[in-house]
Amino acid sequence: PTHLGPFRVLGRLGSGGMGVVYAALDGRDRRAAVKCVHRSHIADREFRARFAREVRLVRRVRAPGLPTFLGADTGSDLPWLATEYVPGPTLDQYVRRSGPLHGVALTAFAVGVARTLGAIHAAGVVHRDLKPGNVILSPDGPKVLDFGIARAAEESALTRTGGLVGTPGWIAPEQYRGVDATDRSDVFAWGGLVAYAATGNGPFGAAASNVLVSRVLSDPPSLGGVPTPLRGVVAGALDKDPARRPDAAGLLGAPALATRGAVASAPAAAPAQTVDPWRAHALRRRSWARRHRRSLTLGAAGIALVLVAGAGVRVVTEGWLGGVSDHTESAPTTTDGGVVDGLPADDTVPEEFRELYETGTVTVAPDPEAGDVLVRTLEPEGGGEGLDQVRFAMGEHSWSYTQNLTVTVTAEYLPDFGSLRVYSHDFARVERIDPEDESLTTFVANSDGTRAALSPEEPTAEFEVTFVTGATRQVGDDAFAVYHTPAEAVQGLRPEVGYPGGLCYHWRGSPDDDPYYVPEAVEVTPLDATLSEGSPTNSCVYGPAKDALRGG
Repeated sequence: PTHLGPFRVLGRLGSGGMGVVYAALDGRDRRAAVKCVHRSHIADREFRARFAREVRLVRRVRAPGLPTFLGADTGSDLPWLATEYVPGPTLDQYVRRSGPLHGVALTAFAVGVARTLGAIHAAGVVHRDLKPGNVILSPDGPKVLDFGIARAAEESALTRTGGLVGTPGWIAPEQYRGVDATDRSDVFAWGGLVAYAATGNGPFGAAASNVLVSRVLSDPPSLGGVPTPLRGVVAGALDKDPARRPDAAGLLGAPALATRGAVASAPAAAPAQTVDPWRAHALRRRSWARRHRRSLTLGAAGIALVLVAGAGVRVVTEGWLGGVSDHTESAPTTTDGGVVDGLPADDTVPEEFRELYETGTVTVAPDPEAGDVLVRTLEPEGGGEGLDQVRFAMGEHSWSYTQNLTVTVTAEYLPDFGSLRVYSHDFARVERIDPEDESLTTFVANSDGTRAALSPEEPTAEFEVTFVTGATRQVGDDAFAVYHTPAEAVQGLRPEVGYPGGLCYHWRGSPDDDPYYVPEAVEVTPLDATLSEGSPTNSCVYGPAKDALRGG
């Protein structure tokens, strides 16, 4: 393909059983590795589900020893996953070309991979395919690749009945006995990796799969070439009994891994070139908007949110959602060709989007692939291709002992034209939705003024919005919903109860009588605004459900 999502494809980096990995550039000319499902597997629902799981796990785990997640689309005709491109050879390539690692480089490799395993396991994920071909020796240290067969620890075992995943020689013995892989199974693979890095051979040699299985189950590992200081910790990691193996923290606590400052990397790269050869080879960049258009159908599940009249989207500035504010700043409006809250005047909008901006509908809804993200979208009148305008990542938050909620919002402006202002009063809290309600009772954020001014030149901003509840300490659990309710997306002052642009923030009540108990922040989840007999009964703030929760 020439393009995958916003990425311009340059060529193939490699391929495997699940898909092909392409070299690509994103919209800012950053190098990326884009994994794309083999076309022969696209119609396989189970295969798509596995790929979607890989994307979820890559999003879930962030660590210096992992490539940075850049984006994904598991629902497209050709599903893809993009991460940063990591330069350098795999451990397997390096050892075959240059021989084993020695000294500080070997120790730093062992430490780097152990640290990354610690981050993976702390996120509740088991990698299950740690091997020399899945670790790159980058200039910044070892980077662990490929979550293709990883799974969350809480998930059931493998996708196919009776199946066993992994690579022979790197699969832990308990997996051959039918036990699910755990973090200790990854530690077993770590021991094999370090042995391979030190000697150029796997700890159970090279042989047919059935022979390797027998050796892994019954024979001691061959560690003759592993330096004496490392041999003990590697042998412990390769213990046949997973209960006797250390976890990742235990590996890092071993005296042999005390040299932590060095970096195991590939040989120094060639001097930087004046012109990036990737950019010189890439296709001409397309506009962000053209790359991100998507098909939308208005009216589905009753989420048409605003009526558009006249020559443009009406900006509502008459009042504040859900209450009174002494804040006097209003949304800017112009009649001289300026910009009105992300709705550029005709002469600034590309021709292909002019009608969309003149007659379109602004909607807000959770990103189905990211539980803590709201997306503001401009949808065309009558259905068709729309334009995502802003992504609001709202997962980071904290509570006070009086149930005051502070949310850290990271806003990302998406089009490469126009601009948009984000106001404090664009965010509102909802405590409860009762069956007889037709609209939401909202309380705007207590923060003040303009929170962000977004444009292609300043596409990202981070800010806080705070909601002061004035509540007293509560013993039981509870939840609030926080909505993004820009004036362009809400007709009148109060959204209808089926408005989908919200997220759920869960309060964990005090486990004892401590009057100053501050609950830990828990995972933010999308708000379910699906109506049942006129009420969103699955919403985290549905009144009868909240009453039952408080009642235990």
